[in-house]
Amino acid sequence: MKPIGLTALLCGALFLTGCGTRMAPLDYRSQHPYVPLTLDLGPVKSRFDEQEQRETIAALRQTGAFSFLDGGYSRSGYRLLISEPGGKSAGLLGALNAITLLTFPLPYSYQSNLRGSLLKDGQLLKTYDYRREGYSVAAWYVPPVQIESRREMLDELLHDLEKDRLIPQENPR
Repeated sequence: MKPIGLTALLCGALFLTGCGTRMAPLDYRSQHPYVPLTLDLGPVKSRFDEQEQRETIAALRQTGAFSFLDGGYSRSGYRLLISEPGGKSAGLLGALNAITLLTFPLPYSYQSNLRGSLLKDGQLLKTYDYRREGYSVAAWYVPPVQIESRREMLDELLHDLEKDRLIPQENPR
């Protein structure tokens, strides 16, 4: 295959599959799963949101903390709403850097937020808020820090849910 054809093929594959970094598995592990609950991750605004939600659901399932995760809305039983309210990221500078494949790293400050609201039969039991702030660089070869921040905050949320014991376990012993 000619070098130009190979380059075009690789660029096309990158364009079609995207450059997203997958979230690593959570560190939290549960001995006994919670009773079934409804998980709400908020509205999907883009295919990137959809990919993030799939990764979040997969990471939560791998912890063993949930016997059954149901998406959608339910007025009865336990419901966990996870949202990521406002934050700061590389924004336009990072997008420009990624699109043009510049190798010059651009520094930026970031702020990631995660809120977990636990409800039972529609009544709020507790809200958990987490925040990560720091500095990073925007470059196509540096993974985005928001993914690792989300992973750390989800871990912290699961530890807090276990500590508070607001959701009964399926088979407590």
